[in-house]
Order: sequence, then C-alpha cells, then structure tokens
Amino acid sequence: MTEIKTAKKIDAASAPKLDARLKELLAAGETELTVDMEETTYISSVGLRAFVSAQKKLNKTGGSMVLTHVKPCILEIFEVTGFAGVLTISED
Repeated sequence: MTEIKTAKKIDAASAPKLDARLKELLAAGETELTVDMEETTYISSVGLRAFVSAQKKLNKTGGSMVLTHVKPCILEIFEVTGFAGVLTISED
C-alpha cells in the first residue's frame, strides 16, 4: 500500500501534479492507495477528475483507493457532486 498526501489547495495549478503522481503509481502496478487529505481545504473540478480517473483504473484491476482525513468542507463537495458514492472516504 502506498500513501500520498495532497496539497492544501487542489486547483488548476496543483491538480496536474496529483494526477501525474496517481498515474505514475498505477502504471508501476500499485493497487492499494491511501490519500491523506488532512491539509486540503479546497478542491476544484480538475482535482475531482484526477481522483475519479484513478478510481476507475483501480476498479478495473480490483484495487482500492481510500481518502483519509477529509475535512467537512471537502466532504461536502464530494457529496454535492455525487463523487462520495464513487470514492471511498474514510470516516476518521
């Protein structure tokens, strides 16, 4: 299992780095990811897309990705967009 930490803001500037890191891990054969979002206070649609893209690839291989330490403001975005039903979000 690999754990990565997200930036304070996952926006148009930082989301491509997150997307590249997730793709790099998946290309290397990683199937169990933990994403620590403790620092994250903002996520844009580009950031949401990076997570959903990784989740779809993991679903095809039987892998999993768990988002941890998700702040209420970020959880609300996942819920409003419907992504809370697609992503695995740990209750901590």
